[in-house]
Amino acid sequence: MKKIKLPLWLSGGIFLLLTSCLGDDAAIEEWNLSNCQISTFSLSSDSISDLANVKFTIDQVNGLIFNKDSMPYGTNILFKVICNVTYAVGGITSIEVHQKATDEKAYWNGTDSLDFSDDVEFYIISYDGKASKTYTAKLNVHQQHPDSMAWSRDASPLPVTGAADRKVIVHDNAYLLYARSAGGYELYESPLPNADRWTKASLTGLPDKTFILSQITEYEGHLYLLASDGALFRATDGRTWTAVDGAPAIAALLGAVNAGTGPEGRPSALAAIVRNGDARRFAAMNASTQWQEGTDVPDGFPVTGFASNSYRQMYYSHLSLVAGKDRNGTPGNKSWDTMDGLTWICLTVTGKDYFDRREGAMLADYDGKLYLIGGINASNQGLKDIYTSADKGVTWASADSLTFLPDTYRGRGYASMLVDKDNFVLLFGGKERNEANMSDELWRGRINRLGYKD
Repeated sequence: MKKIKLPLWLSGGIFLLLTSCLGDDAAIEEWNLSNCQISTFSLSSDSISDLANVKFTIDQVNGLIFNKDSMPYGTNILFKVICNVTYAVGGITSIEVHQKATDEKAYWNGTDSLDFSDDVEFYIISYDGKASKTYTAKLNVHQQHPDSMAWSRDASPLPVTGAADRKVIVHDNAYLLYARSAGGYELYESPLPNADRWTKASLTGLPDKTFILSQITEYEGHLYLLASDGALFRATDGRTWTAVDGAPAIAALLGAVNAGTGPEGRPSALAAIVRNGDARRFAAMNASTQWQEGTDVPDGFPVTGFASNSYRQMYYSHLSLVAGKDRNGTPGNKSWDTMDGLTWICLTVTGKDYFDRREGAMLADYDGKLYLIGGINASNQGLKDIYTSADKGVTWASADSLTFLPDTYRGRGYASMLVDKDNFVLLFGGKERNEANMSDELWRGRINRLGYKD
């Protein structure tokens, strides 16, 4: 770019000549003579696709020019580009640019191409030479692949090292961590949005029984917890538990179906499997704690180690289960769905195996799809694969390699999988084999574009 220097005495002379010709009734108002603001800004290049379509914001207060919507990852600004600038007045005395990519400072004629691989500063002197303004222009380009998922392990371990079982849920604006160890059951809390400020909380009302922490369910403001002998317990605050009077003998606590919003007004339900001798039937409890039995449990339906997810589609609420062991202890790889807890359908096409049979897989809604992570396979080995479903579990596909868990993450099942308000996937604990103790690790992952600010 040519270095063009316009002495201030010459610019001032031009200004005096113009004012003498225009006279007192000149159309240029006095305030305009000292105005050196940039009013529009754009870039273009035949070598950079869509550069001309990038919209720039001009922050007049702070002297910043930038594109809020960053250009796609991988966009290379290898060449100088054409810079198109208009000003608030028809004339500017001088414009000096500082191209930080090359550290070149020179007067700019308004047409020479500029290097925007780094910031460019514009130093502008007003028409009358009495005012000046500096702008810093920046072309933002995403530095991360938008669909890549960055995983990291928290430095702080989870409470209760060596826990035989652990479950983390969100309840009453806090994370609740239930753990079973040789010393019995313990409860720890961490306020949202943090998952690393654990304090021990009181836990009462749980008798000397084995409880199935993986099936703890929130329904109508209460938490429900199943004992292995079929007894059902309830807590409102998560701390004080009492037995649910009148509950049948329960073989599995499947999850909650929220109330529908459609014209039918379908009520909410706490879905379960009840047992009567050798018989197993679906059952549901309503908000008034009344129970109703449904159809018989079919062969292959999971009763332990399943992953569950409640969701709403149109006006109707659903509960879905994925994978898990059936009554005979055989792991599965199917998806099941209900809208009332009493009648279930298998969503997976007969004979179709989208992923290996497993138990203890982690499941959550994320990025507009269902994400299924890991589990323990039929050979009692922990898995770390990821599958996604765009149709609520009817079909599944292996996730893109950009979202894979890192090599340092050991395959596992029975971790607690939650998604926080900042679109991070949280994986709490888990175990590598059925007989192993629970890990005290917390892993976080987020697809990069879900962290971009508007």
